[in-house]
Amino acid sequence: IMRTATENSLIIVDELGRGTSTFDGFGLAWAIAEHLAQDTKAFTLFATHFHELTKLADQCPSVVNRHVTAHTENNSITMLYQLNEGPCDRSFGIHVAELAKFPQEVVAQAKRKAKELEDYGSTAGIFLKEGDDEKEIQQQKRRRVDSSMLPAVNDFLEAFSKISASPDTDIVGEVGKLKLLLEEKVGKKNLESLFDEIAH
Repeated sequence: IMRTATENSLIIVDELGRGTSTFDGFGLAWAIAEHLAQDTKAFTLFATHFHELTKLADQCPSVVNRHVTAHTENNSITMLYQLNEGPCDRSFGIHVAELAKFPQEVVAQAKRKAKELEDYGSTAGIFLKEGDDEKEIQQQKRRRVDSSMLPAVNDFLEAFSKISASPDTDIVGEVGKLKLLLEEKVGKKNLESLFDEIAH
């Protein structure tokens, strides 16, 4: 899509950022959406499970958030099939798990883990330029990231986007070469430390 789309294209992507780790998925989803909005400038409709990705609208005037509403009660959830302005303010996964009669201990553990992640802060805090009113934890997470790595990571992403998709291309091999170049630029231990800091 990124290689062939033009400003006259209609692009539809479902669940942008799935199929990999949370941080990789969010990073790729953000970069792809930003590229389509700012560079390709094609009319694009994409769905994502990353609530943090909705903040892209704060940085790209052409990005607009919409969500489909649902009504929940103690023992039911009703999809209203109404498209409303703005991002969705909640997820329904744990509520649906309760309705599906998951074991109570599993639901309780899911709630605890979700709360831990909420307390730790949004993954978007690592990538976004935030206002002074953001939580202190976001600022602490941002300070952990060594910004000197960002140019090398950007070079990696740019080179990755230029890999040919033809059947004759050894895509895995090409990505492997780019990965080695990235490790040479920033150091393998630095990359590992960065991801360790993000995860903890």
